[in-house]
Amino acid sequence: MLRIVVACAVALGARPARAESRAPSSANATEPAKSTDAGARAGSSVRGFDLLATAGWGVSTGNVVQLELAPYGASFGIDVGYIWSSGFRLGGYFARSLGHSVLQHRDPRIGREYDFGADTSSLSGGLSLGWDVPLYFLALRYTLGFGVSSMRWDFQKISANSVKFGDGSSPSIGVHVAPGVALLWRYHWFEAGAGFEYFAQVKDTIPSGFVGKLLVGVKL
Repeated sequence: MLRIVVACAVALGARPARAESRAPSSANATEPAKSTDAGARAGSSVRGFDLLATAGWGVSTGNVVQLELAPYGASFGIDVGYIWSSGFRLGGYFARSLGHSVLQHRDPRIGREYDFGADTSSLSGGLSLGWDVPLYFLALRYTLGFGVSSMRWDFQKISANSVKFGDGSSPSIGVHVAPGVALLWRYHWFEAGAGFEYFAQVKDTIPSGFVGKLLVGVKL
């Protein structure tokens, strides 16, 4: 009789122990699934299209054949692209810069001194490669644009030949490379931020320049 009681007690004690040993393993089995779901949600929050309107101000960083040109000034444009879950972005951009007129002075070796205005403006557009890096509740975006610039100019009162400016035809069209960076804040579908780009112009009759800008748009 004593043997039967001892055997029952051992059997009842072993059942909770086996249940406890199985419980942690089942809990651990759900942890990878939870982390996978979190990673999927993070990837889907980055992935998608974004459309941005841009507005800013630009300045030239050098002169062209001793002419001070300002084809940037107030600038407006659009920037659209698609972002993969890894953060890589492929996009396109277009911008219109109003520029402004700059008063010039000439003192030739032969003849009288004279003043004239150099009025310039520009258009630019192209494709961009980018990368979005999460930064707390913000996104840091690095971009590299490849495109074309078209600069219209008007030398008031004088001809382009008198100042030895290009082939004398307007507009002047050339290729540019535009590295840039922007910091974006996102809330649901809305996003906004600020950044800048440096337009390195290949053609020697178009000055290179910095353009700082504000960005407002949507991410879908």
